[in-house]
Amino acid sequence: MNTSFDYVILGGGMVGAALALALCKQNKSVAIIEKALPQANWLEQPPLRVSAINRFSESYLQDLGVWQHINEHSKCVFNQLATWERGVKPLVFDAKDINETHLGNLIRNEALQIAAFEQFKNLANPPEVLSGLELMSIEQTDNEAVLSFQSSEATIQLQAKLVIGADGAMSKTRQLSGIGISGWDYQQHCLSITLKADFAQQDITWQEFQPSGPKAFLPLANGYACLIWYDSAEKIKELGQLSHVQLKQQVLATFPALPGDFEIVKQAAFPLTRRQANQYFHNRVVLVGDAAHTINPLAGQGVNLGYKDVAVLSKLLNSTDLADLSALTQALKTYQFKQKTGALVMSGAMDAFYKLFSNDIEPAKFARKSLLGVANQFSFARKQVLKKAIGY
Repeated sequence: MNTSFDYVILGGGMVGAALALALCKQNKSVAIIEKALPQANWLEQPPLRVSAINRFSESYLQDLGVWQHINEHSKCVFNQLATWERGVKPLVFDAKDINETHLGNLIRNEALQIAAFEQFKNLANPPEVLSGLELMSIEQTDNEAVLSFQSSEATIQLQAKLVIGADGAMSKTRQLSGIGISGWDYQQHCLSITLKADFAQQDITWQEFQPSGPKAFLPLANGYACLIWYDSAEKIKELGQLSHVQLKQQVLATFPALPGDFEIVKQAAFPLTRRQANQYFHNRVVLVGDAAHTINPLAGQGVNLGYKDVAVLSKLLNSTDLADLSALTQALKTYQFKQKTGALVMSGAMDAFYKLFSNDIEPAKFARKSLLGVANQFSFARKQVLKKAIGY
């Protein structure tokens, strides 16, 4: 087994696998360390975690050769976005408003990972994929980083010119590199509910704001749909203990009317957090995706920020001499400036929207009704918001 690489990527999920493709296309040697390697039978199960892939991410995944491998039963195109507060006229964003064929796709997360791994097979120099390894330490010098792993049988060491942490919000790469974080846990938690729908596939995703938190609908392919229920931690815990039949009654009493009947087939709860790495790199270690930034999932922009990380970082590294620490540092500084700024702006916008709409305070109610009313009247403002949302 080769033990020396240009890049070692810790985490082979949606973002890490896409970055591996981008770097391999630059004729670099790449290793991916991933705990849960994709399994074909994943797609036989009802979806649970899905991502709203905007037009920028779609285009980038097409360039990487990932898009054509995404299972057609795993993605659902949407043409409209709607948001409203109960009792207020919905604010509707339509692809036709900006002369686009569609706004994006809702895709189950595992399908994105599987598609990237499928594209590995078409590379002249595919990444080396390793699993069953626990990261124990990262030691850095001016020339390389040395990673120590523990397997079930032995200790393994790998050398890399650059280590890339794509291992999620609880990134061990970040911790072992001594990179601190700032952020907080939101008071609300989230319940994701997968439906087997007895109605036609929809092409609109919507979100109603209620005092207890937003309630959202995500259309999915292959006869499924997903509901997102934001509420207090206590309420989400209570809902998680209900049977599917009991939970359906709660959905019918709480959500806006759905297009038809449905059966609940899967559910999972998770806390809402905001995390921002204090810095995105340290010497020969750099962070991407949720390892660098975790934002409120309100607008579904998390994975799109991750794919933008991949696009920006891989482009900068393509023209950088990895052996030259000074040149590498300058490239990583540029990456940090661009992507940290973007992540902070997006996080701030999501937090402001979240705080404004998730309460029953009279001044806030007046402000949001005024905001939605103005947005409904001025098409130019709607178009600018929509272009930003789809990644333009």
